[in-house]
Amino acid sequence: MKSIVRWLTAIAATFLLAAAANAADPFLGTWRLDLAKSTIANNPGVKSKEFVLSPTAEGVMITETLELMAGGEKQVTHLPYAYGKPVPQAGPGFDALLVEKTDDRTALWTVTLKGKVLSQLQVTVSPDGKEMAFRYVLRSSDPTGETLKDRMVYVRQ
Repeated sequence: MKSIVRWLTAIAATFLLAAAANAADPFLGTWRLDLAKSTIANNPGVKSKEFVLSPTAEGVMITETLELMAGGEKQVTHLPYAYGKPVPQAGPGFDALLVEKTDDRTALWTVTLKGKVLSQLQVTVSPDGKEMAFRYVLRSSDPTGETLKDRMVYVRQ
């Protein structure tokens, strides 16, 4: 009987520690693109974009909802990640996402295809936790070879 109680206590402690770690993660939550605060050089006609970052047993699940001005249809994408390790993705144009925290409010997102880095984004949550900004550090598909000056700002909902 004592072993069952110890086992259940260990399981409960594991879940509580995971929940506490996720609660301290400033990236978790619902974020909506603020076009007025963003700088997007080659905007493909985005009407709205929202990220919901939710904790999972394996890490985090991003649910991205994108609505384009042309046609107005919404596209929903699911992208799982776990800090510090590349996670396979089913998305078109890339096959893995690596998310590494560089400090408490900053992470580097690296997108790869067959082991080749396609782009890197620095993602930073503001000190007050109300905004999250994405800025390209590297984008290999840019034909000029220059890093894009784009900055996408999302507001916590």
